[in-house]
Amino acid sequence: MEAIREQVRKKYAAVITEGQSCCGSDCSCNPVTGNLYQTGELDGLPADLVASSFGCGNPTALATLHAGETVLDLGSGAGLDVLLSARRVGPCGKAYGLDMTDEMLAAARANQNRAGITNAEFIKGHIEAIPLPDNAVDVIVSNCVINLSGDKDRVLTEAYRVLKPGGRLAISDIVLVRPLPPGIQQNLAAWSGCVAGALEAEDYRRKLKAAGFTAVELVTTRVYDFTDEGAAQFLPDLKPKERQALRGALISAFIRAKKPAALLTPGTDYSLRPARPDDLPAIESLLAASGLPTDGVADHLSTFCVADAEGVAGVIGLELAGDAALLRSLAVASDQRKRGLGNALFNQALDQARQAGAMTAYLLTNTAQQFVARWGFTPISRSDIPASLLKASALVAACPDSSACLQKVL
Repeated sequence: MEAIREQVRKKYAAVITEGQSCCGSDCSCNPVTGNLYQTGELDGLPADLVASSFGCGNPTALATLHAGETVLDLGSGAGLDVLLSARRVGPCGKAYGLDMTDEMLAAARANQNRAGITNAEFIKGHIEAIPLPDNAVDVIVSNCVINLSGDKDRVLTEAYRVLKPGGRLAISDIVLVRPLPPGIQQNLAAWSGCVAGALEAEDYRRKLKAAGFTAVELVTTRVYDFTDEGAAQFLPDLKPKERQALRGALISAFIRAKKPAALLTPGTDYSLRPARPDDLPAIESLLAASGLPTDGVADHLSTFCVADAEGVAGVIGLELAGDAALLRSLAVASDQRKRGLGNALFNQALDQARQAGAMTAYLLTNTAQQFVARWGFTPISRSDIPASLLKASALVAACPDSSACLQKVL
């Protein structure tokens, strides 16, 4: 494994420091790395950042990232996917980039400074020994890196360890459709070119499941030829006959998997109760940490509900006006997410609204539209919300016009 690791390190150190590219100065001709990002995604990032990215997909576009989440990019290189992730999770979230190459880390930090993104951090280490604690991140992304490791079982075990219960793995990688010829398997240059180390699809699935992951999904995003001139420059050590043998054997795939959630037991691990005045500082702190407004919480505290797990671990607010109810301020502590608290709080608020005589529930959100859709909330325009409810709500000033508006008949 050390020989493989050193070959990979040398190649990518040279790529970033000497200006080497996959095929001259334009990596768009590389059959693996070219044309992966849409122009709009890159607004505000350094113009040359894509040229120093050597992935095989765009995991940040395919992964669903939510505001406030913590993301880890395995093998982050010059930092493109980290910076894209940091923008998507917002100022209350964070994106880590892990890389073993000093030159890549220096380039990534420089790119971060040029982009002015503060909620990202680049750390040195190996993906087989991730230098983060257990249950530390919500999402792991990776872009054409796991295939480079000589110990993929260890990589996936480490990924499982650092993910929080309910966390997601969302990676792009090179995958084999059929076995490679022995000569290519032993070719270290092909290892660093993301070819020889690729797993067969079923083997990838088996390794993910052996590490503990569930809901494993593998979707083909590209099929490679390797017989044209660009591929010849990409794998210069391979003879034409060897490149012909690769034709159709490799694909880029988007691979999803989940770490099972460890659900909390109501009445044992936590209790739902009305908010008390002495809960206000904890509630406001939790909302602020989740990027949610605290305006008006004190005025409506009597209709707020908290999940108490030896302290306020979650909260939801309810504001009433006649036969209408506005749900607001659903937040769960970062170390307790994906454990059932959000569902329990949401159901509690709907029951409370019904008991108060509400006929329709409304909410405005920038982050939770997919979450609430499971309860039958449907999109409406902001003008469809009763004026009396908007006037009574602190959200009249706190929620921007871009917020999605939804309703549910109770």
